[in-house]
Amino acid sequence: MADDLEEFFDDFDHYSQEVSLARHQDYARLLRQWLRTLEQAPEPLRTRIAWLKSHFSAERLGTEVIVRGRGMIGSGKLNWPEDLEDRLSSQLVLLDSLTEKEDSAWQFGINFFPVSGNNINGIITEMNQHLFEPHVRELRRYLVKNVDKPVANVVLEGIPAADRIVTLDHNSSAHQDADAALADVEQKVQQVNEGDPEEKERVVAEISAARRLLQATKLRIGALVGLVGIALTWIAAQFAETAVGHAAEWAIAKLMEYLPALSGLF
Repeated sequence: MADDLEEFFDDFDHYSQEVSLARHQDYARLLRQWLRTLEQAPEPLRTRIAWLKSHFSAERLGTEVIVRGRGMIGSGKLNWPEDLEDRLSSQLVLLDSLTEKEDSAWQFGINFFPVSGNNINGIITEMNQHLFEPHVRELRRYLVKNVDKPVANVVLEGIPAADRIVTLDHNSSAHQDADAALADVEQKVQQVNEGDPEEKERVVAEISAARRLLQATKLRIGALVGLVGIALTWIAAQFAETAVGHAAEWAIAKLMEYLPALSGLF
């Protein structure tokens, strides 16, 4: 546990520094990497961070925090909540939104963190100094204080695991293993002679669609479960004790290894 925590905070510090030094061309990519680092925290921090990321909705961010200026560029304001967890959560939601497109960060920053001449890298630097870096310091302090405290101590407000949004790391071995396992099931189902042809066609289409979902930058857990969960469990039962059934069971295992939030949903 101690080694896992040390490794997590080492990655946390390393990638936050990378974001702080990033130019606008690399900002979204490095910020995505830092956000992925949060998802790799050891328990119980991982669950606590997942709760933080879901606690403050994007709708609340737009109505309670973001005050867009009228007329003059740079006149917008950010009214951060006084409550610590509300503030951390709302900032995580905002930072996550800045990774949607490669230019999302500076396009947002120009209205809230302006600099003379609207230099793009200057905007990024200003936003880091007044948003990202203070957030990182406050989040790290909060995580250290709660490192051994289960998320059960926090009111979960009924947020289901299926509604969690996760950032996918396409370069990780876990991602590649999960996709390869799905591809193997897809191929084996197409080749097997047994079973209802229409049902086989359906599950193959669902697995194919799930593989496309895994190519996105972000993924809603419930969307993946809805597509491939029933398909894989049907294959595992329909072709039990066969190569096809074992391939489906293996795919389920690799998906849950890659995305722990899937546990209990299949």
